[in-house]
Amino acid sequence: MIRTVSSKCLKCPTFHAGKCAGTAKRLMATETSEITRKDKEEGDISSVFSTFSGRKSPPLPERFRDLKRNLTAGFEEQIQKSWDELVEILKVRTEEVATKREAIIPQIQFSDIQAGNVSPANVAAIRSTGAAVIRGVVDKDVTEGLLSDARQYLTSRPFKGFPSTSETKVIYESYWSPSQVRARSHPNLLATQSWMNQLYTADANQKVDLTVPLTYCDRLQIRPPGDKLFALPPHVDGGGVERWEDRAYNHTYRKIFQGKWQEYNPWDLTGRLDANMNMYDGPGGCSVFRSFQGWLGLSRHGPQQGTLVVHPILQPATAYWMLRPFFKPTRKDSLDGWKFSLDDDEGNVYLHGANPGTAQEHTPAHHPHLRLSETMVPYPTVEPGDTVFWSADTIHGTEMDNTGDIDACVFYIPSVPLTPSNAQYVAQQREAFSKGVPPPDFPGGVGESEYSDRATAEDIQSEAGRVAMGLSPIKLPGKDERSRKLEKELNTILGC
Repeated sequence: MIRTVSSKCLKCPTFHAGKCAGTAKRLMATETSEITRKDKEEGDISSVFSTFSGRKSPPLPERFRDLKRNLTAGFEEQIQKSWDELVEILKVRTEEVATKREAIIPQIQFSDIQAGNVSPANVAAIRSTGAAVIRGVVDKDVTEGLLSDARQYLTSRPFKGFPSTSETKVIYESYWSPSQVRARSHPNLLATQSWMNQLYTADANQKVDLTVPLTYCDRLQIRPPGDKLFALPPHVDGGGVERWEDRAYNHTYRKIFQGKWQEYNPWDLTGRLDANMNMYDGPGGCSVFRSFQGWLGLSRHGPQQGTLVVHPILQPATAYWMLRPFFKPTRKDSLDGWKFSLDDDEGNVYLHGANPGTAQEHTPAHHPHLRLSETMVPYPTVEPGDTVFWSADTIHGTEMDNTGDIDACVFYIPSVPLTPSNAQYVAQQREAFSKGVPPPDFPGGVGESEYSDRATAEDIQSEAGRVAMGLSPIKLPGKDERSRKLEKELNTILGC
């Protein structure tokens, strides 16, 4: 059920061409929308992690033992055999990464995406590593101008962010600076996101379009030289215990739980689009399926300069940390001889690094076969206007320190495919944009609502950017009945 409510225009004449926004239809909390706006407490990015927030990781409730048993019942022997094969594969793959370091991450020119000339080898490399650098997406002078304007916007007033105890922030709770809105709507960035989304595959019966991207509005980073506080531990976003607990989500990994991890396809969207990735309404929970997380580089920085680090081994590494809660060592400090088990030696149940309400974290103690101290590699040096992406299950973090002599600056801009649930979120994000408050997934408060110089719809640079923000009707490229039905459903959700 859709209700029509009064809605103020976003300081611009229209939401979309030829139609005033003053009485636009907006998705309300009804049977057709499980995602509703619930303002969160004020905070910063540290709340996402047990490591930063100081939360303990006690054993999980007994129901998780039943969950683990039900996921693997009848496949115990196959899982043991597949685990033994998996750890042997990881010995080879981790040694390759430890040797090649950042050279293993594929690098692609945006001009090749535009011309349709990306080589099959580069596509295969992205699918293998789960990571990519796309060069020259936005012109350097344009990008430097965006950073200059963002600095002026941030320094003209006190801004909340991380670390909360210091006047100098690394991550700003800013979502609506004109620079951020312009960057998200840059046609080259949206074209890159469309290309990245299409690395995934979907069944014909799944409600998704991989060619038209949506916008997920996130924060920005200005990491100064010498900073040691913004040292994100290795982790994967998009839920924690949810990957095992939610039925749609664990279906994504069904081959792994059947002892057939080699058949697991991390680029198959089956299960992902229906997954509940935020069952516990965690402070860092994400309501949107992001095919890739990513950022636009605003300054030149690379290894040893406070950049992102990733574990560029996607399929076998994912199988490993999804199976890790079902295995324990039989010999102290040995990587060999691990055996299938639903609990540890004390009878406690864990989903190693996964706790309700926080991201999935990875540590050398919990995940020794991944050799994290050697295989969390930095991205190659980026120039202003380059973009960086990493897939939905790629382990990532940040370097412990910025040892460079300039700020490491990025806008966080992920890649988001077009689905009904993602469109529902964008409808509410659009409302947050109108009011200047933080987007629904982020810490609450008044945000930038009192700033007269915050972005308006006039800062959106392209028609594709207006579509991505839910301000113009969606027009799908397909002309078949399925595309027409999906287009109608999505525009109904958005009130377009």
